[in-house]
Amino acid sequence: MPVADEFLLADTSDPDPLTWGAVEDLLTAVSNDITIGRALEWEFQPFTKGVTLGDGHVLGQGAPVATWKFRALKPEQRENIKDYCAALSADVYIRTPTNETTAGARVWKNYQAIMKWTDGFEIIGVDAVEEIVITFTHLEEVV
Repeated sequence: MPVADEFLLADTSDPDPLTWGAVEDLLTAVSNDITIGRALEWEFQPFTKGVTLGDGHVLGQGAPVATWKFRALKPEQRENIKDYCAALSADVYIRTPTNETTAGARVWKNYQAIMKWTDGFEIIGVDAVEEIVITFTHLEEVV
């Protein structure tokens, strides 16, 4: 059975992508009032940094980096995500979209990564935590 094209997250005790938890489930387990489309934006860079060569071309160096940005989470939703990263960083598995497409469809890949909790201030609203940015570095593809 193929893995669905959705955001997945798991700790490193679970290397099988078919059993990884859907981020959508972590959000809707608490409340159905925040939609995935609004709640989660993503970025993907296939290398850590670009280096300009002497001839003017740019060479990508380092492992891929993925970023998930949650615009607003209820405190319980934040806790569900934070469970995977009790400290400021943790080793995890993720499934995330890449910048590539095949026949017009977004290409999703599975990775082992270092999950880094937002390094900025968490904006605490009346009933939501806003602007949580999670960065996944040192991505190694899991097949």
